[in-house]
Amino acid sequence: MTAAPPTSHVAPLPNRDREGAGAWLTNHLTLACAFVFLLTIAIRLALIPWMHVPKPAVHDEFSYLLASDTYASGRLTNSPHPFWQHFETFHVIQLPTYASKYPPLPGLVLAFGQKFFGQPWAGVLISTALMCAAICWMLQGWLSPPVALLGALLVVLRLGIFDYWMNSYYGGAVPAIGGALVFGAIARIAFRLEFKHGATLGLGLAILLASRPYDFLVLGLISAAVLAWSLRRESPRALLLTAIILAIAGAGMAYNNYRVTGNALTLPYLLHDQQYATTSVFMWSKPHAEPVYHHAVMRQYWAEWFVNKAQAAQHDPLGSFFVRLSDNYNFFFGYWPLFIPLLIWPYRLKSTEERLAAILLGASLIALVATLAGTMPHYIACIACLLYLRFLQTLTRLWTWRPAGQILAMSFIALFLIHFATQVVDLRTGEQVPTLALAKDAVIQAMQKEPGPKLVLVRYSPQHLIHEEWVTNGANIDAQPIVWAREMGPDQDRPLLEYFQNRQAWLLEPDQSPPKLTHCGARSQRAASSLMLTAQ
Repeated sequence: MTAAPPTSHVAPLPNRDREGAGAWLTNHLTLACAFVFLLTIAIRLALIPWMHVPKPAVHDEFSYLLASDTYASGRLTNSPHPFWQHFETFHVIQLPTYASKYPPLPGLVLAFGQKFFGQPWAGVLISTALMCAAICWMLQGWLSPPVALLGALLVVLRLGIFDYWMNSYYGGAVPAIGGALVFGAIARIAFRLEFKHGATLGLGLAILLASRPYDFLVLGLISAAVLAWSLRRESPRALLLTAIILAIAGAGMAYNNYRVTGNALTLPYLLHDQQYATTSVFMWSKPHAEPVYHHAVMRQYWAEWFVNKAQAAQHDPLGSFFVRLSDNYNFFFGYWPLFIPLLIWPYRLKSTEERLAAILLGASLIALVATLAGTMPHYIACIACLLYLRFLQTLTRLWTWRPAGQILAMSFIALFLIHFATQVVDLRTGEQVPTLALAKDAVIQAMQKEPGPKLVLVRYSPQHLIHEEWVTNGANIDAQPIVWAREMGPDQDRPLLEYFQNRQAWLLEPDQSPPKLTHCGARSQRAASSLMLTAQ
C-alpha cells in the first residue's frame, strides 16, 4: 500500500485570473525565476562604473583562477614544472600534476566566463544570478508564489549584488544552486509525489559532489532519510533517477581524480592536505607529523596559523559553534535586532512544511557548522535557501498576527531594502580595492616600462603577512608575460635564472614600505637599480 503524502499547508496559489503585472508574474513560475535571474545581472552590470570587475586578493581565489585557466585551456590538469618548488603556493598541488586542490565545478564555471566572455568573473556573475533564480524555484515548492518571489528578491538584495559571493572568485553561488535544487526537489517529491524531480534531486547532489563533496554527503544522507520516511515504499522509485545521475557524476569525479592525483579515489583536496596540512578543518582532527616545507611562509600558514585556529575551536567547541552560527547569521540577514533569530527558531510549527523545514535546517546546521573548526558563509551555501525559507515561513506566520505582526513583518522586509540602499549610497565614497591588488598593479606597471617577458623572484621578510600572497601563476607558467617565483637562495635560484635566461629578472621585496623592486638585468648589462613603488 502506497503511503499518503504529508498533508500540505502551503498557501494556495493565487487566482490566475487576477489582474496586474505583479500577480501575472508570480503566477507564471518559470517566468518569475527568469525575472530574478535577469534582474540580478542587470543590477550588477548597471553598477559596473562604480563596482568594477573584482580583483583577486585571497589565497583561494588564485587557486580557483588557476583551475579556470586550466579548463579554459582544454586540460583537466597541467604537467608539473621542472622548478615546481619555486612556484609552490597556497591551495595548489605541484605533484604529481600542477593543479588547484579544489573540486572541479567552480573552476569550470569560471572557465566558462574566461572562454566565452574573456573574463572569469562573467562565470561568477551568471552563476550568482542562477543561484538567485534557483532559490526562487526552491521556495516555490514550499510557499505560495508571491511569497517565493518576495524571498528571491530579498536574496538578490542581500547576497546577489554587493557581497563577496558576487564580487570575488571563491563565493558560494555554485553549491547554493545545488542545495536549492535538492531542497526544491524534496518538497515536490514528498508533498506532490512528482517523481520526475528525482532527476532534479540528482542534479543538485551532483553539483554538490563536484563543488563541495562533504556537503554532498550531508545533504545526500538527509535527502535519503526524508524521502524514505515520507514515501515509505515509493522511495526506491523516487530515487531511481537520482541514482542514475549520481552514478554519471561519480564516474566523472573519479576520472578527474585519476588525471590530477593518479588515483580515482583520491580527491585533489585530500592529496593537498597530505602534502601540506598538519591538521584538517574537522573538529575531531588531531595534528599529525609535519610535512617538509620548502618555504617559511607555507609552514607559518599550515603548521602554525591553521593549527592554532583549529585548536582554538576544539578547545571550546560549544562557544565556537555559537560564534560561527552568529557570524553566518549576520552574513545572511545582517546586524539587525537581536530578537530576529527567535523568529526563525522552530516554534509553533503548525504545518508539515514548517516542521520539515525546521528539521532540515537544524540537521544541516549541526552537520555543517558544529563539525567544522572554521566556517565561512560559503561553507554553508548549500543551505542558504533553507535559511530564507524559515525566515519567510516566520514572516507568513507573523502576517496572521494582525495588526502588530504585519507591521513587524513589513519592518523586517524594509531592513533588507535599507541594507541595499545603504550599500548603493556607500558607492559614492569609491570602490574598495584590496591593498594587495593595488600593490601588485603598481609593481606590474613599473616592470612594464621595460619591454619583454619578466621573471620576478619574491623575497618575503620574517614579518610577512601570510594572507598576502604574491606568488601566483596561471596554467602555463612558461608562456606567461610575468612569472612569479619564490627566492630560495643563490644556489637554487641560479638554475631557475638559467632556465628563464630570455626573461628580465627582477627581485621583489613586497614587505618593504613601499615595496622594493630591483632590476637584476637578465638582458641588460647595466648595474641593478631599485625602484621604490607606492601602492596608491
